[in-house]
Amino acid sequence: MSALLAQTTEIEVDSTPFSDYETDGGSELSTQSLSSSIREHVYENGRRYHRKSAGQYFLPSDETEQDRLDLLHHLYTLVRGGALYMAPLREDPARVLDAGTGTGVWALDFGDIHPGSEVVGVDLAPIQPDWTFPNVKFECDDLEKDWTWKLNHFNYIHSRALATAIKDWSRYFTQCFRHTAPGGYIEIVEYALDRLWSDDDTLKDSALEKFMAKFSEGLSKSGINVHVDGEYIKKGLEEAGFTDVQVHPARIPCGAWPKEPNAKRVGATQHLNLQTGLEAHGLNIFTQVLEMTVEEANELIAAALKDVERRKVHSYTIVWNVVARKPE
Repeated sequence: MSALLAQTTEIEVDSTPFSDYETDGGSELSTQSLSSSIREHVYENGRRYHRKSAGQYFLPSDETEQDRLDLLHHLYTLVRGGALYMAPLREDPARVLDAGTGTGVWALDFGDIHPGSEVVGVDLAPIQPDWTFPNVKFECDDLEKDWTWKLNHFNYIHSRALATAIKDWSRYFTQCFRHTAPGGYIEIVEYALDRLWSDDDTLKDSALEKFMAKFSEGLSKSGINVHVDGEYIKKGLEEAGFTDVQVHPARIPCGAWPKEPNAKRVGATQHLNLQTGLEAHGLNIFTQVLEMTVEEANELIAAALKDVERRKVHSYTIVWNVVARKPE
């Protein structure tokens, strides 16, 4: 990982012409038996949403979103120098839970490099591949309901990008603790939902800033805590009983505006993520929760994406990897 992204010094802006990562802005299941009802979807504003996720998860589940989730997986590993996780695992943990597995790409990667681990990926929507490694399986379940696994069961729990879905974090942390084996690890990975940052004044009054303000407002109105940052997660894990909590923040530039090559690469990847990610995050929230018209929502989304493409707004978000251990 580039030290530039992890430290608090300003990210230097690249003022030279840039082409390596430029785009034109226009590019773009489960192994268990599932009833037909669990595969039902609804279509709104040209996007497909999983019916069982209604009211809990506002992002779509269509192929465009699945491609974005796979790209997001690449982005998260890229910002960590290629690392799949930051927990200090010394060997193949026997039983692993990937909470909110999405397309299952993290679970498959983990199972590939840890053949001695049994990996379970869980998600509300059955969008995982039918093929898996022998040591990886996928299940459909709601992580906010009572967990049915054995207590003290998992040697490692990985949880990523659930902040737009979890409403009772205290209960979630408690269930994670109850089902983690003594001496086992947990790693919570989340990104900021309430704001973006900038080391200059370019974010102020921009469409990108307005997008984040509206997105945060909509999530809050729907019952989501938008202030889940590294310190919030650290405190919650400690209150649940975990110890040795370590918070690892990293900055992700919104676009390829940085000068440093690795930061530019991360920002360019984030640009690709935002090409469909802004719509995925905002469209349902704006129209269903904030009652904006589709035209108003699309106008704000397009304007925010223009800010990213033009590289005039030097903003970044923060992602936190929070690692903790359950006492022996």
